Amino acid sequence: MNALSIIALIAKYLPVVMSTVVAVEQSVHAPGTTKAQVALNTIQTASQIAGEVVPEEHVQTVAHLVDGVVDVLNKTGVFAKGAPASAQ
Repeated sequence: MNALSIIALIAKYLPVVMSTVVAVEQSVHAPGTTKAQVALNTIQTASQIAGEVVPEEHVQTVAHLVDGVVDVLNKTGVFAKGAPASAQ
């Protein structure tokens, strides 16, 4: 996968990843790895319902995108340990 296709993939999935990660953080009370898997499963299921399957070669990239979004939200304090996430 070349850089341009990775950027296109990120642009396609970033909005759904952001909203899914926030929703999972607010509703799933489990360890981070479990929440990341729930987020990825949710994205894959929502895509299937919408008639678009996440191609297997994209799943790993989307999983890294989920991890990256969580990392940024953790580092910026949006997801504070012990505090519910803000939907802002």
